[in-house]
Amino acid sequence: MTNDTIKLFKDIAEKSVASFKNVGELNLRTFEALAAKQVEIVQNAADAGVKQSAIFTDSKDVNDLLSAQSDLANSYTETLTKSVTEISDILKGAQDELTGLAEVAFEDAKVNAEKVAAEVKANTEKVVADAK
Repeated sequence: MTNDTIKLFKDIAEKSVASFKNVGELNLRTFEALAAKQVEIVQNAADAGVKQSAIFTDSKDVNDLLSAQSDLANSYTETLTKSVTEISDILKGAQDELTGLAEVAFEDAKVNAEKVAAEVKANTEKVVADAK
């Protein structure tokens, strides 16, 4: 193998490793963002439970109790809906970034396949010429 061939395969390997690293970093960022949202959702649920207890403790009559519970349910639903939307945005962003990484990787693979084919052809022609 010539130095050019070795360099070509070294470049391909380095790009492959970089591509795997980029996907790993994307996965880590996505996991961290989703974990943070999960903690936030659990905290909001715990807060709603504390508020629910306070409603039962502080309410003077049934109408007051039902009104406070309705307000709490509406507030919790809004917060949860917002969190679900944010989770969807996180996943959509990760999907978009992964699609971009895949497009770059496929384009690199195509270019590298053409380079390898040209290198193999050149080496084959050289071997045939040397054999004559």
